[in-house]
Amino acid sequence: MKSLLLSLIVGLTSCATAIANDFATEMLDGTFKLFHPDSTATCFFITRPTDNALYLVTAAHTLERAKGETVIVVLREKKTDNTYARLDYTIPVRSGEKPLWVKHTTEDIAVLRLTNSTPVPVASLPYSDLCDEARLLESKVHICSSVFVLTFPARFEGNDAGFPVARQGIISTHPFVPVQNYHTFLADFTTFSGDSGGPVFIRGTDGHPLILGMVLAQYRHDEQAEMEYIDISIHHPMGLGTVVHAQFIRETIEQAARQTNSQ
Repeated sequence: MKSLLLSLIVGLTSCATAIANDFATEMLDGTFKLFHPDSTATCFFITRPTDNALYLVTAAHTLERAKGETVIVVLREKKTDNTYARLDYTIPVRSGEKPLWVKHTTEDIAVLRLTNSTPVPVASLPYSDLCDEARLLESKVHICSSVFVLTFPARFEGNDAGFPVARQGIISTHPFVPVQNYHTFLADFTTFSGDSGGPVFIRGTDGHPLILGMVLAQYRHDEQAEMEYIDISIHHPMGLGTVVHAQFIRETIEQAARQTNSQ
């Protein structure tokens, strides 16, 4: 059995916090596809209230695998007739060899503070939607609790406007807290390359999304079949994804904010 890192980033500063009719639509509006020929994944945008800056959140390995100085984020523009137009937006992630994103000191989390405005308005989610340990305990989630996931599995998009695909799973491991002892947990849902960076969330008590964490990896069981003239590798998906607690996303955003302020 081995953990396979999945794949995944993008932009805006002139955006407002996501406004929608329900928690799922708010989460949907703030989640986007991030891709590069070498890597594809999911990302979401968070607005930090103290500086009103926009931060792109994704799995660090997706940006590390992407060669070159830019990646593409699939933005969506809502038209007056309530249809959506897809817009592939190129954003810088490196200056030469230097990464522009910040990586958590121990976790596979990347945060990129956007410095340029996007060509169309982009919804973002408030920093308060990221669950810390206190709200995690308050939510009473535990093993077998239902969770929702928004991602782009195997580069798949929900439609030609570039929306993510929603799936449902359950928390598969225990114990869940304290998060400083258990940085990640497993969730039972069918996982694919491209799920990395996808938010794992529930409906919060305030009616808005409560982001429990972010998808990092999938699990599979590998077998090797040896024959006289050929060797075959057989991969059995286990239907489990590794999720990092949102507490560490909060820490990475704060790290990115401090780095910007020190420049």
